Amino acid sequence: MSRMSEIHTLTPGLPASPRRVGTWRAYFGLAAITVILVLQNTKQAMLPRTQTPVLWVAVAAVLVSVLVLRSGWGRDNQWAHAQGELGTLANNFYEPRRDALINGFGIGGGVLGALWWGTATWGVILGGMRREVMTRGLVDFEVAALVGAITGGVLGAVAGLAIGHWWETRHRRRRVRRMSNV
Repeated sequence: MSRMSEIHTLTPGLPASPRRVGTWRAYFGLAAITVILVLQNTKQAMLPRTQTPVLWVAVAAVLVSVLVLRSGWGRDNQWAHAQGELGTLANNFYEPRRDALINGFGIGGGVLGALWWGTATWGVILGGMRREVMTRGLVDFEVAALVGAITGGVLGAVAGLAIGHWWETRHRRRRVRRMSNV
């Protein structure tokens, strides 16, 4: 985050600029799986033809997820107003927890996605052995696991963002309710 956006975000009275998740990494992942999808119609296809519809779904899901992550949705945009209701201007409680949820779900989704794509395309190694191009089969298998890791990671980050937003709004409501009862 640049110094100017920090000042803009932390100054009460100014509208908060939305924090965005995953700057260039999300775009790079989207570009990588799009290139793999484009290669599906050539002789350099890295995945079995049966995986092409699933790859289309993965590219669409990653595209939508990247747009959600970059949109600023689910961030602490109205923190000054919400913290004012709690009687404080300090806002160092929710952001690290939201970031931990986004990162944790992103990592977990990446691992699960890589495992799923790896098991779904295990046959490419066998195909490489049968054609006596074992290296090509292994590279194709690794590409499939990479596609799964990218897809799962981006979808996991969006799930973490949604869960973090849900948790924060629920927690803020409970804190306000608890303070009004005192």
